[in-house]
Amino acid sequence: MKDTPSLWQGEGPEPNPVVRIIAIRTAQTTALTAPVLVSLAIFLPPSGFWRVIPWIGGLVSAGLSAYFGATFHARSPLFSWLSGKNGEFLSRLPPSEGDVVAVTFDDGPHPETTPRLLDLLAEAQVTATFFLVGERVSRYPKIVRRIADEGHTIGLHGLHHRTMVLQSASEIRADLGEARRRVEQATGKALPTPLLLRPPYGFKTPILGRVAARLGCRIVAWSVDPRDYDEVTAATLVKRVAEKVAPGSIVLLHERPGAGTSVEALPRLLALFQERGLRCARIGENAARSARKVNPR
Repeated sequence: MKDTPSLWQGEGPEPNPVVRIIAIRTAQTTALTAPVLVSLAIFLPPSGFWRVIPWIGGLVSAGLSAYFGATFHARSPLFSWLSGKNGEFLSRLPPSEGDVVAVTFDDGPHPETTPRLLDLLAEAQVTATFFLVGERVSRYPKIVRRIADEGHTIGLHGLHHRTMVLQSASEIRADLGEARRRVEQATGKALPTPLLLRPPYGFKTPILGRVAARLGCRIVAWSVDPRDYDEVTAATLVKRVAEKVAPGSIVLLHERPGAGTSVEALPRLLALFQERGLRCARIGENAARSARKVNPR
């Protein structure tokens, strides 16, 4: 999920978001805990103070662990638990969709990769779901229009490819609103509801869940991640998908300029799905009516 400045012109790479988030949230928690410790040191005798320190440390560690688990793990039930009614997200297609698989692409559009993917999908007569970055949409509106015109579903992947974990509710709302506006301007039509949202890196927080729910967004994760953002061959990518794909799987792929593994592997992936009796469907598509059988190259 790394961006290269020379490939994504005008966008610098984001510093390691995991390290940054852990450092900031740990510092914030420490700042909140310090006054409590000072108060306890004032009102408790030394022996009592030192007895409660391990308990406080354990509670803080458990809380941070739960928060980080809910934030970083794409399918963690902790997110739903911490977010309550706003914690629903999709990581697999519902059983009612039948023997289907959803192919999804993140990080686009890009002129080196997206047209090639669209050509392959058109040749196989299948549709996919594209999670697009708002500022890249503005750069390549004709490609976005083609995605929509050829029957694919478009979801939001943020305005910039930057983690939303450290954003406030108002910042997230503005980010998603502008990303949506740019997509709709490029396609000339309103995005269907519920809006599909895949946060950058898949990182989620209760604040994001609450804002997404209010904006009518459905958060989409994945069940199969072949890690195409690593330096892997197409054969390895196909092998990784083959080991995990099953009816209802949502497969995570990326539009990575300069690394055409997903483009090279796509025909073989589509053939794999056909061999296993799986149909390709867009997220939210009723497979019984609309999913098309794969016609591999």
